[in-house]
Amino acid sequence: MTPLLKYCGNKSSEDLAVTTSSKADYLGFVFVPGTKRYVEPKKVNTWLEKNRINPKKLVALFVNESPHMIEEICTLLPIDVIQCHGTESPTFVTNIKQKTGKEVWKVIHHHPEAISQMQTFNGIADGYIVDTKVAGSLGGTGQTFDWEQIPGYIKEGKRQSVPVFIAGGVDATNIARLASYSPDGIDLSSGIEVNGHKSPESIRELEKELLRHDHTLS
Repeated sequence: MTPLLKYCGNKSSEDLAVTTSSKADYLGFVFVPGTKRYVEPKKVNTWLEKNRINPKKLVALFVNESPHMIEEICTLLPIDVIQCHGTESPTFVTNIKQKTGKEVWKVIHHHPEAISQMQTFNGIADGYIVDTKVAGSLGGTGQTFDWEQIPGYIKEGKRQSVPVFIAGGVDATNIARLASYSPDGIDLSSGIEVNGHKSPESIRELEKELLRHDHTLS
């Protein structure tokens, strides 16, 4: 089965036009002030007026943000999924779900106790994104983790009946190998960029490699 695709880190109307024309199922925006892909919610609103994104869904990424700010952005924008990318607790995620009525995905950074961490969100998180753990960074590093560990994450996701996306260092050169592990979804940002902008050529090449992998299986 073809994994779902999430193209994150859209930071301009041009980026959004590129990813809207892609095969992505989810388009992500980073609402983390001070980061290189941060976008202002009001600007995103104007980009959405110029680009028809349906049927793609929108994902809002936050890191340890206040419930009030998350609510405010979800009121301003047609967000489908909230991505908690920091050290948010199960109680926090439960609270956000109740306040917004949105799906909430929890990012789990790969480390020896990561599956135990997933288990604390059982029945709470609506999905997971497993990303590379890099000192001093919460993501967007373009680095992979040990993909031999992916089956354990997928198994736990199936036990909880929620999707598991894999992130970190994915691009056209390795997406077929990643797809061979059969994750529910793949999350990309730097792997579809050239000079910090979403690249139509990079996306076409990546999607072509994924399609080639699917044909190999069939």
